Amino acid sequence: MLFLDGNRYATDFSAFDEPLPNAVYTTHDYALPGIAAEATGYPGATRGEHFDRDVLERTFLRRTEFMRSTGTPIWIGEFGPLYPCGEPEPWRLQVLADQLEIYREHAASWSLWTYKDIGLQGLVHVREDSPYLARIAEVLEAKRRLGVDSWGGTDAGVRDVLDPVEAAFDREFPDFQPYPWGKRKFAEVLVRHILLAEPLVQRFAQCFAGVTPEEARTLARSFRHDRCAERELLTGLLRRHLKP
Repeated sequence: MLFLDGNRYATDFSAFDEPLPNAVYTTHDYALPGIAAEATGYPGATRGEHFDRDVLERTFLRRTEFMRSTGTPIWIGEFGPLYPCGEPEPWRLQVLADQLEIYREHAASWSLWTYKDIGLQGLVHVREDSPYLARIAEVLEAKRRLGVDSWGGTDAGVRDVLDPVEAAFDREFPDFQPYPWGKRKFAEVLVRHILLAEPLVQRFAQCFAGVTPEEARTLARSFRHDRCAERELLTGLLRRHLKP
């Protein structure tokens, strides 16, 4: 069995014609209010666009039109809000609840992203007082300050770098709109996620210089399920939805 994503982060399936045998075409269905750094509520406006349940359903139907028209299974390979404030705000949980209802109504199967992480989106996450997070704390702060994380990061701390770059693009290349997300995202990838991110790789590696095998085991235990924190509001919502 083949699982095939579309283009533009698994949202565009125009490259496909007749479905292959034993193939499942998988889409990502992230809702902008759940992932945009500037989002403050739902239903409501994000980046000047109104979002509510009807908008989420129309987006889902657009992204899954290929599967529905070809009679192939609908598999949502990734979706789910971010939780930058720790415990999920009620409106972020409402985004998720609306999506789960939409999937049930349209017989779509799904996989929530992600199960375990260090605090952004997981059902469980490494505790803030864990040995692992204590060891990499300075690098994490640098990542936040420089906005190098593409997923969940913000450019607020490096606008003094990006503003003149974007102004130069607007002045010299006003019609430049590279695939798939345009020139602003193009500049962010090159400046935030490559230029400023790559030096942090060495800094991250230095956090583990001289670690003994026993210390490595202690660090790894930070990720044991029984030592992680559970987002109980999030898992509670999923349990209610998954009841027969």
